[in-house]
Amino acid sequence: MGRVWLACLLVMATTGAWAGGPAAAASHRAGARAGTPTIAVGGTHSCVLMAQTNRTAECWGLNSSGQLGNGTTTNSSTPVIVTGLLNAVAITAGTAHSCALISNGTAKCWGDNSSGQLGNGTTTSSSTPVMVSGLFNAVAISAGGSHSCALLANGFARCWGLNSSGQLGSGTTTSSSTPVTVTALTSAVAITAGTAHSCALISNGTAKCWGENSSGQLGNGTTTSSSTPVVVTGLLNAVAISAGGSQSCALLANGFAKCWGDNSSGQLGNGTLTNSSTPVTVTALTSAVAITAGTAHSCALLANGTAKCWGDNSSGQLGNGTTTSSSTPVVVTGLLNAVAISAGTAHSCALVANGTAKCWGPNRSGQLGNGTTTSSPTPVVVSGLSPDTTAIAFSGGAAHSCALLDNGTALCSGSNAQGRLGNGTTTNSNSPVTVSGLTNLVAISAGSEHSCALLANGTAKCWGYNGFGELGNGTTTDSSTPVAVMGLTNAVAISAGGFHSCAVLANGTAKCWGYNLSGDLGNGTTAHASTPVAVSGVTNAVAISAGYGDSCALMANGTAKCWGWNQYGQLGNGTTSNSATPTPVAVSSLTGAVGISAGDDGFPNGAFDHSCALLANGTAKCWGSNTSGQLGNGTTTNSSTPVAVSGLTGAAAIELGGVYSCAVLANSTAKCWGSNTAGQLGNGTITSSSTPVVAGSNIVAINAGFYHSCALTDDSHVECWGSNTSGQYGDGGTDSHGVPFPIFAW
Repeated sequence: MGRVWLACLLVMATTGAWAGGPAAAASHRAGARAGTPTIAVGGTHSCVLMAQTNRTAECWGLNSSGQLGNGTTTNSSTPVIVTGLLNAVAITAGTAHSCALISNGTAKCWGDNSSGQLGNGTTTSSSTPVMVSGLFNAVAISAGGSHSCALLANGFARCWGLNSSGQLGSGTTTSSSTPVTVTALTSAVAITAGTAHSCALISNGTAKCWGENSSGQLGNGTTTSSSTPVVVTGLLNAVAISAGGSQSCALLANGFAKCWGDNSSGQLGNGTLTNSSTPVTVTALTSAVAITAGTAHSCALLANGTAKCWGDNSSGQLGNGTTTSSSTPVVVTGLLNAVAISAGTAHSCALVANGTAKCWGPNRSGQLGNGTTTSSPTPVVVSGLSPDTTAIAFSGGAAHSCALLDNGTALCSGSNAQGRLGNGTTTNSNSPVTVSGLTNLVAISAGSEHSCALLANGTAKCWGYNGFGELGNGTTTDSSTPVAVMGLTNAVAISAGGFHSCAVLANGTAKCWGYNLSGDLGNGTTAHASTPVAVSGVTNAVAISAGYGDSCALMANGTAKCWGWNQYGQLGNGTTSNSATPTPVAVSSLTGAVGISAGDDGFPNGAFDHSCALLANGTAKCWGSNTSGQLGNGTTTNSSTPVAVSGLTGAAAIELGGVYSCAVLANSTAKCWGSNTAGQLGNGTITSSSTPVVAGSNIVAINAGFYHSCALTDDSHVECWGSNTSGQYGDGGTDSHGVPFPIFAW
């Protein structure tokens, strides 16, 4: 446990339609893993979904109906965090309400609910998110005027809220405060809700719309409203769609765009002010990659990161520095490197590649988010938007998990007995909480009931249980906030074990502290130590791993030394005798090691402890207890010398959990072996295996806790599997999974 993970941050762009409707939908899993921030502009408020940590949202602007989701009805001219929203993968803003799609295929909405647009079976407004009733397997969501719609994984759609014009698509004009199925709509891949109409993109590149049609916004050549979907006439090769006030727009595969419906302000972009009940081409618009329709204006994001808007500009919503409307696209002034765009009632916003956001147009309610109520016809930067972060290292303990973020801070979740989450309390949390007062971290490690972090200046801090001095601060008093490890300087690696901790120093020596009855500290004694003591005879160490009652260090020459508890041969020296000083792992069996990990089973006296080493040739060897096949050699026989893990090749990293082991291969596949009582092998069973089984793909790093594992994927997200009974996944719940499950709270 406690390895450091490094991952590249991938910058990807997504786009949204007005009311936050996604430009295109993919599978639930693919959409959830996209890892891309999104922006949504509503009536007079705006929201951003952050790409990484917590997958939460921030909103700003008018809040008279609670549409900012922060538990108040007070307007805010700067972003406020939506209360209690975790694991969101999409955000959408309607006229006076907002909704978010959750990673498990459900949805939550907040704000005005006078027409049932929150979907929770009531018409009571809510200033915090409420669950949409009976909605499952959703892959996209869009909030409109006073209704909302969701796309399901099977290509169907459901809508809820106001239905006076048939905008729910149910074949009636009866409003519904819970989702109803859109009639005769199949093979949909995107959904968008406008003021009083809705549209869906079909997998063959066509589209269907339903609801209000007085201006031809359904695109079927008539001005007759319809409570069931009708085909948009002559629209082919569409890849994205957006429903606005009384117009609709679609992006075509060739980068062009078409719009239809109301054109009184030039919002169709074809150089005229004439309504059209069938699609017309937007003039001089090429290389578009996203489209969004507002109330009376429309915008497109271009491939080069700039944007163009057209239509009503009486409030500066076109962003070109004037208030002159335009029936053809005009360039948004000073907007560069945009990755997403959204148009609302009379203002527009864009998300920039560096994680900032810019908005333009009217600002009486603070909807531009720049801390003022001054309107602007050109983009202004949204103030105080929380910086987006991502996990770059992950570590699992007995019943808690901790992550190191790329900004040098840390989060923990799960059991908080003895304060092991480090947030100043002993209250369990099934969602990540910030470890108090930690900055400039470079590594993190979660032990049985305590955690430790390495700082950039070579010092360390630990928190949690301290009954044997494993926090290293000279006391045996538990601490729910990080305390400095006394006298430790120039540390380059750290590992928290069962009830002791160890560090490697820059000069290749090592120090340990905490429990020592079995010689766990390696200093030749069996006396506990509440401050670091030097490990005897260790020089040229490059890595260290603390297990339950034993510890191992990797030497620069590819050999290893272990010390401490050895009843099951976990020291790898060919004996079962404890050793209070380091002994070489049998050199005849282990050479060319490039990584090492000591298991921590959490049982008294380390009853199932084992150790493993990664070799330079991509194979691995393990030794010690093998009761559940955790050595991976096809047997359940203990071994006091290293044995080869059967059939494992191309391994790039190795990690040990309680009574099981895992490896990441160079091809980004993960394999695990050993005990599987809680599904910790990740292969969808609870059957133990004495040889490696595939646990997942697209994985670049893995960390194993006692009964759960978490991995970083190649798109910098976290997936977990195994036990979650204490909320150690950090996904806001306690449901366990036998296969990798995407977690967006880290």
